[in-house]
Amino acid sequence: MVKILIFGLALRDVVEDPEVEITLEKATTLRQLLEDYPDHFQELMPFLHSNQLMLTINQKISTLEAQVKNGDIVKITHQDSEHHADGAMWQNP
Repeated sequence: MVKILIFGLALRDVVEDPEVEITLEKATTLRQLLEDYPDHFQELMPFLHSNQLMLTINQKISTLEAQVKNGDIVKITHQDSEHHADGAMWQNP
């Protein structure tokens, strides 16, 4: 199971649940994970397309092409065009 945590007021205003757990059949890219589960992540796509998301996998800053597998923790945080993070506390697990 992959745990996805969504941080920041801008993102939490558009998602139904800021904490999602998804069991994967096999490893996939973070981009594919977001695209394969539109019920959970559809509202994040405008932020994704405008490069306003900061992504981490297991507390390491990642890209959309990074591999995600069961057991991983993904954090998604909004950052504005000047790269100010909206409410993220990266030191928290």
